[in-house]
Amino acid sequence: MPDVKLQEFETFESDSPENTELIAGEFAKQLRPSDFIALNGPLGAGKTKFTSGIIRFFCGDTIAASPTYSIMNHYRCGGINIDHFDFYRLKNVYDLESCGFFDSLEGGSLTIAEWTDTVKIDYGKYAAGNYYSINIGIIGSKKNKEKRNIKIEKIL
Repeated sequence: MPDVKLQEFETFESDSPENTELIAGEFAKQLRPSDFIALNGPLGAGKTKFTSGIIRFFCGDTIAASPTYSIMNHYRCGGINIDHFDFYRLKNVYDLESCGFFDSLEGGSLTIAEWTDTVKIDYGKYAAGNYYSINIGIIGSKKNKEKRNIKIEKIL
């Protein structure tokens, strides 16, 4: 497993959902409360699977559930609060306020949000800790549909 300590950005290739979780688990070693992770990529790329790797790092065998319908799932593990958001159906900053996103950032939680590209704001203005942007792309054809390109970038 590659060491996932970032300077500015790193790119990884995953050939399975399990490998995507392992990459996320390695990445999670550098995360702290108040950090913000923005996850983007097409439908089915593995955003929730990546989040599951982070959740497993902090919470053991807990598997992250998609917050598509609930908008936010909360986990408390080993003294750390983790808030996992899905912005797919959100449209503007008022929706972010309503779902508790800003409260999560200000409250010291490790905050993970999928589909941040749907609400166009400068997330760096609100991040209290480090801010990471993760883009997951699907590589190849239908024949090899498990391959992913994972770009992890430290913004702040």
